[in-house]
Amino acid sequence: MFSKILLPLDVDYSETAAAVYRKASRLAKCSGASLRLLTVVPGFGMPIVAAHFTEKMRKETEAKVRDAMERFIEENCKEKVTFEIRTGKNWEEIIRAADQWGADLIVVYHNRRKEINEVFSRSCSQRVSDNANCSVLRLRNVHG
Repeated sequence: MFSKILLPLDVDYSETAAAVYRKASRLAKCSGASLRLLTVVPGFGMPIVAAHFTEKMRKETEAKVRDAMERFIEENCKEKVTFEIRTGKNWEEIIRAADQWGADLIVVYHNRRKEINEVFSRSCSQRVSDNANCSVLRLRNVHG
């Protein structure tokens, strides 16, 4: 069925991330697939934004995110998983990571409670669904 499943997570919302992980993990186990976790740190691409963040601040941010991912894996993942941290626009980096790794499925969580954000911009999960080069499973109503 699937051999490589990419799971983008926001570990700042650990209960939701754990619930989404459990579903993706069961799917990976049924398929005999490898599971890779991904988190995307917002980019500093705009010069006006980048000017306010030093290289030291960027490295500290990445170290904190790495620690959070490692803690999440230690607390939630019984199976072997790999993880990756990227910087940039979330949906673009998710697709880029899936393409580079050769994922045949991306499992994303769609939070319907963020309607105001979707008035101005389509959701990350919608953009991934619309633009990914592999299958995308959009989970909803996942609770810890």
